[in-house]
Amino acid sequence: MTAREPINRVYTDEPLVKPPPMLVVGPLAWAQKNLFRTWLDALLTVGGVLLIVYTVTTFITWSVRWANWFAITFSLRQFMIGRFELGQEWRLEWMALFIAFAIGLALAAWGRAQPVAVLVAVVLLALLFALPPVFAAVLPQPTAYYTVSNTAVVSGSVRQEPLERVAFTGRAGETITLRVAVDTGVNDATLAQLVGFGDATANTLRNAAANRLDTLARIAELERQLAGDAITANQRAQFTRELERLQAPDPVVDTYALNLQPVNIAILDAALQPVAQTTLDAQSAPFTVELPADGWYVLEKTVAGGEPGVVLLATTGIYPTLERTFTRRAETLPDGTIAAPQRVSQYVRMTDGFALGDRRPSSGGQDLVYVNIIENQYRGDRGLSDYLRVYLGPFMSQISLPLLLLFVSGALGYQAARLLDRRYSRGEKPRRTSQRTAAWLLVAIPPVMFVLVLGFSGSTILPQTDSRLWGGLLLTVLLTIVGILGSFPLGVLLALGRRSHLPVVSATCTLYIELVRGVPLITVLFMSMLLLPLVNPALAGPDTAVYRAMVAVLLFSAAYLAENVRGGLQSIPHGQEEAAKALGLAGWQITLYIMLPQALRAVIPALVGQFIALFKDTSLVAIVGLIDLTGIAQAVVAQTEFLGTRREVFVFISIIYFIFSYAMAMVSRRIEASGSGMTRRI
Repeated sequence: MTAREPINRVYTDEPLVKPPPMLVVGPLAWAQKNLFRTWLDALLTVGGVLLIVYTVTTFITWSVRWANWFAITFSLRQFMIGRFELGQEWRLEWMALFIAFAIGLALAAWGRAQPVAVLVAVVLLALLFALPPVFAAVLPQPTAYYTVSNTAVVSGSVRQEPLERVAFTGRAGETITLRVAVDTGVNDATLAQLVGFGDATANTLRNAAANRLDTLARIAELERQLAGDAITANQRAQFTRELERLQAPDPVVDTYALNLQPVNIAILDAALQPVAQTTLDAQSAPFTVELPADGWYVLEKTVAGGEPGVVLLATTGIYPTLERTFTRRAETLPDGTIAAPQRVSQYVRMTDGFALGDRRPSSGGQDLVYVNIIENQYRGDRGLSDYLRVYLGPFMSQISLPLLLLFVSGALGYQAARLLDRRYSRGEKPRRTSQRTAAWLLVAIPPVMFVLVLGFSGSTILPQTDSRLWGGLLLTVLLTIVGILGSFPLGVLLALGRRSHLPVVSATCTLYIELVRGVPLITVLFMSMLLLPLVNPALAGPDTAVYRAMVAVLLFSAAYLAENVRGGLQSIPHGQEEAAKALGLAGWQITLYIMLPQALRAVIPALVGQFIALFKDTSLVAIVGLIDLTGIAQAVVAQTEFLGTRREVFVFISIIYFIFSYAMAMVSRRIEASGSGMTRRI
């Protein structure tokens, strides 16, 4: 039997042309593949989108209508630098500019600025400068309500009597407008919807009208329930007793004859001399006064008629102020004498930040009551225009110039690196000069920071500062930098010591690491505060609390960092160490040139995660008496002017923590992508 002969066939038809595989899909195809592939994916996608939309809209609504952001706009200096000494802020400004210059130079040395990112930054800076004047020119000023009365206003257990004279601050050329608020006195419904700044008496009227409307609504609801048969006998008896207790009060606008009496109005200067005066009633046109100079003024208001009544004045130009006090350091006068430290008071207008240091007007030897923010809060649900003009505009004005200077300093550093490379870098390494310069500048940042912040004892240019006044973001950054730079070499040594073949070294490092990792950071902080003075009594003073906290943060972070590095060392194949020994390398050469670079590269995410955790853990120093970012937040919400603003304050510092943490994470990704620690071909 012979093998079967192969059959050769010839196909004359052209083969079918198949389209190439799709490597790029459109947005609809991507969404169908990743978000709506199954009914469960679609359900989760829709639910997640609805949850995100609900959360964002709720947050925006709360931010615009109800949140009180005065605690941020008028405490921004405290959040940034704490109680750092007045007149020495220039040191921190130069420090920030130096850091921005170094970052810009490093960006040019190891990366490239994306044109889109630069364009976005320029547009945002332009908006920061352009929007506040636009808000002030286009949006109307918020209304402030002040009460004129010759009788007390009562709402429940609250009893208020308006003041005849109240002081306020004003600028030269500003226009003050006063009129009778006839739109709010039509009935209790309009009075309960009063929106704007208002004194305590106006707020009492507003609450009385709102309480009456709530009572009437409850009476109507009870009558509707009792008229039906859908309630039980017990409920009927309960509702009947409640209905008997409730009494429908008379309308508030009728009880106090709201806006029916004429009022005498006078604007006085700081010497209580008349600037302008008139008589207003419900039919009068608005009364306008232009202020002649910067300073204190007094609003004098009395009811003109003899009949009892209450009149609401709707004003623009008279707004609440905040009293701030500072401590000026001892200064050497031209005659050689030393002036003692003194407390300085400053009055800041809430709507635009206009500050005045003059003493308040007085009458009969007593300072007049001024329009303070404690009793003249914003009442009602805020509109978007008031939010933009009162909160967002002033905040943007405060941060626009500092951000511009930081951007310009970073841009100068970027251009300086490009110039250095063009002039001095040649051959195969076109960025060699800029990289060396950037490395030295980054190394110089910590000592420059401490020199500028701490200063020198006896120096006239950089006098030594009081570390007890360090606070806010400044203290948080200082603690973080000390923790990172100090714990990194110590952690590496601990990791190497734990892997040492010397039993004493290995046991000592292991004991330290496990002991510190076994207790929380707050315990280490308390131990540092209490035990370090026993080692050195010179560290017992309150002016050394910051340094004791730095030691605690350093020692605590080093133990965790050591375990991260040890994990990276264990991930390196043992054959590399054997190969290095076969080549005749010494032990320190193997560790320094072969093991550590690869180990550190392998644990870059873990190291940066540890640094981010350290940055956030510095908030615990507030428990031991230091006023870092969290400590400042707690101090701000404890002020009488800002009671009830805890949510706003902690939302703000959460944003700050996120910005710095995200920046560190982004830098770590760039370092990892650059190939640091990898074996490279020379």
